[in-house]
Amino acid sequence: MNKSILFVDDERQILNSLRRAFAGSGFDIYLAESGEEALSILAKGATDLVITDVRMPGMNGYQLLKEIKAKYPSIIRVVLSGYNDEDLVINIQRSSLAKRYLIKPWKNQELIRTVEQIFSVEEALKNKNLLEIVNRIEFLPSPGNICVQLNMLAEQDAGIDEIARTIESDQSLTAKILQVANSAVYGIRTGSVRQAINYLGISNVMNILLSAAAFNNDRALSNPCLRKDIDMLWKHAIQTNNILAHLYKWVTGQPIPDMCSMAGLLHDIGKVVLIYNFTDRYLKAAAAVYDKKDLFYYYERMEFMGISHQEIGAYLLNWWELPQIMVESALYHHDPLDENVTDKKLMCLLNIADICSWNSIYGEQNLTVDPEVLDLLGVSMDDIDQMIRGIKTD
Repeated sequence: MNKSILFVDDERQILNSLRRAFAGSGFDIYLAESGEEALSILAKGATDLVITDVRMPGMNGYQLLKEIKAKYPSIIRVVLSGYNDEDLVINIQRSSLAKRYLIKPWKNQELIRTVEQIFSVEEALKNKNLLEIVNRIEFLPSPGNICVQLNMLAEQDAGIDEIARTIESDQSLTAKILQVANSAVYGIRTGSVRQAINYLGISNVMNILLSAAAFNNDRALSNPCLRKDIDMLWKHAIQTNNILAHLYKWVTGQPIPDMCSMAGLLHDIGKVVLIYNFTDRYLKAAAAVYDKKDLFYYYERMEFMGISHQEIGAYLLNWWELPQIMVESALYHHDPLDENVTDKKLMCLLNIADICSWNSIYGEQNLTVDPEVLDLLGVSMDDIDQMIRGIKTD
C-alpha cells in the first residue's frame, strides 16, 4: 500500500507546486487549503504524513498540529513554512507537535528525499524483532510528571522563577541540570537552577530532564558496578554534547541549532535502557571482558543483545515524540553516512564527537574516525585533534 501525504497550505499555488513535485513519486497526495479542510480529510481515511504551513487564516498550523496530535497521534507531522520564527519553532518542538521544521522555498528532490527518509526511519523502528524485544522490556522510561508540569508552565508563559521551583522539587533532576549547565560548552559556573535555565533555554532543559528520566532507576542502581557504568555513560553523554557543540560551530561558523543541541546528550540513551532491563546479562558480559581496549569497545558498541542500543534509543526518542533529527542521532551515530540520514553533516559531527569523547575518557586513541566522514566535512583528524585540545571537558 502506498504511503499517503496530506499537504496543508492556504496558498493554492503552493499546493499545486507540491502536487507537481510529488507526481510520480509513488505517494498518494492530498491537498487542503485550511486547517479545517485538513481535519475533514483526515476524518475520512488513514493518512501517514501531514506537511503543513504554520501561518494560515482561521485555524493556523500550530492549532492544526495540536488537533492532529490529539486525534491522530500515529500520523507523522512536519512543518513546511516560509517563516523561520524561532519562538514558534521552539513552541512546536516543546509540545512535540512536529518531527521536522522545513523552510520554504524547497528543492523538489530534496523534499521528496526527506519524506522518504522520514518514512524509512519509521519503518525501521517498526521492525518485528525490535518490537518483540521492546514489548518484553520492564523499564521504558517516560518523561514523568515534572516534564508534564513544565510543559504546562511553558505553554502558560510562566516565569523562570516558577519553572525553577518546579525543577528544584526533584533533587536528582536539579543535579542533572546544574551538571550540564556547568559543563565546558556553556562556560559558566553556577549553582542556581534559575541561572542555568537562562543559559540553557527551556527546550534544552526539557531534553536534559528527558535524559535524566532514563538515567534514574533506583532499583537497578543499587548495584555498585552498575552505578559506576551508568555514571560513566552520563559523563560520556555530557562530554559528547560539549564536543559536538564546539565542532558544529568550528565547522559551520554557526551555533548548533536548538532543535539538535542535545543530540550528544541523548545519542546513547538506548544503552541505559538495555542495562536497566537486561542487568544480569549485561553484568555477565562485562565481567568476561578483561582487556582495557576490549572493554572500551564493549562500552561503545554494547553488543550483548540481539538488538542494538541505537535501535532501542531511537525507539525511545521516537516514543517521546522528539524531533526526527534526535531520533536519527540515536539510530545513526555509528553510521553517519547511511542513506536514510537527513542531515549527514550533523551526524558526521556527532560521530566524531562520540569517538573523541571515548578516547578522552580512556586516554587512548582506541577508536578512529572513518576517512569518508572527514572527507564529507572537509577536515582532517589533525585539525580536529587540535580543536579538541582547546576544549576543557568534564
